[in-house]
Amino acid sequence: MRLAKILGAVTASLFLASTVTAAPATAGPTTIDPTSVKESIDYLVQTYRVTEREALRRLELQNDATKLDVTLKKEAAGEYGGMWIDQPAGGKLVVAMTKPVAAQRHIAALPDRANVTVRTVRNSLASLRTTYNRISGQVGEKAESVYLPAISQTENKVVVWERAWLRKPGVAAQAEARTFDADPSIVSARTLQKPTPYAGDPVDWGFCHPLYCTNYGPMRGGLRLDMQRDARPNEVPTWGGCTAGFNLRTTGGAYPGVPWVLTAGHCVSTKTNGTPTQHNNQPVLNQRDIWKNAYPYDYNAVKYVNAAAANTWLEGQTNRNTVLKYCRNGGLDSNGDTPCGPQATSQNQEITSVTPLEQILTGAIVCATGSGSSRVNYPDSVDSGAGEGYLVGTRCGRVLSTDVGINTDVCARNGDSGSPLFSQVTKAGLGILNGSQQARSGACQLGELNNYSPLSTILEDLSARQASGGSVFSVITTPQG
Repeated sequence: MRLAKILGAVTASLFLASTVTAAPATAGPTTIDPTSVKESIDYLVQTYRVTEREALRRLELQNDATKLDVTLKKEAAGEYGGMWIDQPAGGKLVVAMTKPVAAQRHIAALPDRANVTVRTVRNSLASLRTTYNRISGQVGEKAESVYLPAISQTENKVVVWERAWLRKPGVAAQAEARTFDADPSIVSARTLQKPTPYAGDPVDWGFCHPLYCTNYGPMRGGLRLDMQRDARPNEVPTWGGCTAGFNLRTTGGAYPGVPWVLTAGHCVSTKTNGTPTQHNNQPVLNQRDIWKNAYPYDYNAVKYVNAAAANTWLEGQTNRNTVLKYCRNGGLDSNGDTPCGPQATSQNQEITSVTPLEQILTGAIVCATGSGSSRVNYPDSVDSGAGEGYLVGTRCGRVLSTDVGINTDVCARNGDSGSPLFSQVTKAGLGILNGSQQARSGACQLGELNNYSPLSTILEDLSARQASGGSVFSVITTPQG
């Protein structure tokens, strides 16, 4: 079922809308520096035709929502049903409660309480979590499981997603489906469409560019990673491109203090030649180390080729907790989809935390930096198949929904696989790009729909695997981490 239908599944019979009674209020003093979220503001201005002031108001409310979520989970756990942001309806925060009165005093304390609405729902998040845990035990919530449950806050249900492409030959769908409780008042079962994966000579631009950052470390999300394909006999090997996601470090176990780079697993699932992964024609990383390709478990945690490379790209650098924020506003990279200020140098976006999948708000404004490209636009780089007119760099959009992954309208193309999804508002890492429900190339279009594997899912699975030797994987969230 397409995600548009999923979002449309919220019916009037499920939600009885009620609005918090409060005196009209305007947003309080700004706490977010507008320059730190300029790309997110530009997205809102261009997409919803609002002023920059209104765009900043929405981002302020998004920031307050993350704090309100923590408060309601603590002080109204029996009544709180989750929240999301309705951008098309004016950037309203919708709070789901089984008893609206339980949220009123908390909402009344918000600076922008006039733009908060309460909806009455049947199930609290706590009861949904209980059902989720029960079903997880029934279906075996593993990377290899055909069925994966997920809590849908917008639908106030637990949705059990079927990854039919992982079904073993000869196993009947009906027989497997009976292994979990499908009470329609709280549980829905749906098919998860498998996303289609989006999977040179040295050039020095004088600053870190997604394709050309050889002498301008540290390693960060958004940089191109070129991987050699396996060649057939008597053929010259070809190269394909993906994108770095986040810097990781392990503690304890077999890999104490080891640095890793996280990208998409499907980028290496068919490559066995072992040729080091390159950036700008320089060997930087192994081809693959600990990897999996079963969306949303789609990752490759890969080590540096040697200690010298690790020192050059990370250990000898500061700002290790960053992703690249690269803006196209002139010259070779000029186009109008995300103008974001002077392009004299690139900038770093600091990552200070990881937001778990269950805490990612539908409707939240998010950003990603990709390196997908075409030789037509970048003749000195590997063609990743992005198509003419698609340019590298940072783009922003919104979270359309969450199921077992993060579904967004952030534009992406071939070569962006593994790229980091992050929030400028909270400085949090969210996920890495897996692929799309569409078949698009070239310049961005209306109605983009691209899917990200959640960081929380990936890190939990990495840390649990025997191959990790008991080490715990974490995203680097401090400059010297």
